[in-house]
Amino acid sequence: MRQTNKRKEQMNTLITFVSSLSEELEQSGRHGTARAYHSSLNRLLEFTGNQQLTFSDLTPGLLKCYEQLLLAEGCKRNTVSLYMRMLRSVCNQAASRGITRIPAGLFDEVFTGTDSSEKRAVNPAVIRRLRELDLQGNSTLETARDLFLLSFYLRGIPFVDLIRLRKSDLSRGMLRYRRSKTGRLLTVAVEPCAQEILRKYAVKNGVYLLPVLTKEGKGGYRQYQNALRRYNLHLHRLSALLGLKTNLTSYVARHSWATAAYRQGVPVAVISESLGHSSEKVTYTYLASFDNRTLSRANRKIIELIVPGRNTQSQANKFKKSACNFQKSGYD
Repeated sequence: MRQTNKRKEQMNTLITFVSSLSEELEQSGRHGTARAYHSSLNRLLEFTGNQQLTFSDLTPGLLKCYEQLLLAEGCKRNTVSLYMRMLRSVCNQAASRGITRIPAGLFDEVFTGTDSSEKRAVNPAVIRRLRELDLQGNSTLETARDLFLLSFYLRGIPFVDLIRLRKSDLSRGMLRYRRSKTGRLLTVAVEPCAQEILRKYAVKNGVYLLPVLTKEGKGGYRQYQNALRRYNLHLHRLSALLGLKTNLTSYVARHSWATAAYRQGVPVAVISESLGHSSEKVTYTYLASFDNRTLSRANRKIIELIVPGRNTQSQANKFKKSACNFQKSGYD
């Protein structure tokens, strides 16, 4: 009994508990999650200056000050949310093991949602231009382009899952794999355009479909990190070649597939299942980044159902013009 209490007392410091939790995650192959926990904790300890911070030291006021510091340092709201959600997960797991009790509302004053103001999808016309881009003589950019297209063709498969696809996952034109993030089993029909890319990069030796990873475990995770960094760098270069305002990234293919499916009338429930999301709520965050022009057009169509025969676009332009004149008059 004394040993159990002593163990709980030791685990009450965040650094001890996270170290133990990370070790468990490493053993189960969840290297990315272990790294995320450590990074989030290190950032918090840097803020407090207290390496022996305990769960009982966490208060809504402390977390609010921490959030304000992160924002003041230039962190985006989604980055701040990630830090807070990682910390909340640590607290919840400590509570579930009887290490501590988490007071109700501890994270109520800080942002733990997803800010969809950052546009992460491009329209199909951009992806067609990318597909038709002449990259002969630049195999590095060609490979990055092909991986992006393959991600899109395979229902927006994330880069981490794409490069971990095994030869045994592909059978009779069907791809079956488990998402690294959720563990959900997905089955995807491999269309001819995707088959063409897979054949182009087929690996004779090894277990993987694509020539990105050669190791497993920690070594494989380090290879993934390096590959992701290079991939995004090359996608930025491709964005410049295309003259895009929104840079292509590893996740743009996924968001673009979801957005294109939605605009083609595919129900959100089907899109959610296709992406392997844990709930439709997650899918809606993907679809919330529509630009204002899309929303304005939708609103205009609805208004025309009530006020038929009026040129709402013309009325909107007149309003814009009068608003500009109003601002110029010095009353803004």
